[in-house]
Amino acid sequence: MATPHTIPADYLLLRIERTMNIKKYLFTIMIITISILIMSYSTPKENKSLIESKIPPGHAKIVGVITEIEAVSDSSNLNDPCSKTPCIAIVKVSSAVYGAAFPSFSKDDEIRIKFLFTLEKTTKELFPDMEETYPGLKVGQEFTALVSHMEYIDETAPKFQIYSYETGIKNHLQTKD
Repeated sequence: MATPHTIPADYLLLRIERTMNIKKYLFTIMIITISILIMSYSTPKENKSLIESKIPPGHAKIVGVITEIEAVSDSSNLNDPCSKTPCIAIVKVSSAVYGAAFPSFSKDDEIRIKFLFTLEKTTKELFPDMEETYPGLKVGQEFTALVSHMEYIDETAPKFQIYSYETGIKNHLQTKD
């Protein structure tokens, strides 16, 4: 007959076995979780998603070719460089990477873009306080640029703008860190 303070040996062995099983189960879950975390941080991401993540919303990075340069048409503000030199061009888009909320182009689409620092070579006469210079663009010339999308009430205004561009770049849609 068992005394009230005595625990049978079979019961103790059963409890120890259950405790060991629970510990093995928790240890296995912990190892699997750590393995998943390590793999998710060490797996290289697809290059395209890294490039896209660097494109700001409302913008696209394009490679394009100037197909036509429009004549100077805005002479209302004589202080505006676009009243002196061409600023609007038709651009054939050969490739693009988009940021959020940017309308996509089909390959070889021709779009009307305003170059805010003109299509001519930047000079001190046009931009006295500007440090950066651009070589200018001619018909048939390829360039890479970050394009912003703008919606205007005036339907004749270009919906796309470029502040800066690079020429002679063969590493088309790679962004700089």
